[in-house]
Amino acid sequence: MQQAHPGWLIFHNSGTGAWSAYRRTFPDKQEIAAGVRLLIRADSAERLEGKLAAQAEILPAPEPLPGISWTFLRS
Repeated sequence: MQQAHPGWLIFHNSGTGAWSAYRRTFPDKQEIAAGVRLLIRADSAERLEGKLAAQAEILPAPEPLPGISWTFLRS
């Protein structure tokens, strides 16, 4: 899912089972008015994927930052 949505940091809380996505760039006022969110939460990976896909329709995700590896976030 992280590769499909490079503008988001994806987290899974194994204790609660909740999934979260945090946008790498803070949305500006226009983006917020359009419905762009900074943080998205869902109770399953499938629901989070759907919510992220809806965000991509509003505003495409920014390009990933070069040279940064987020593999330490995987459990």
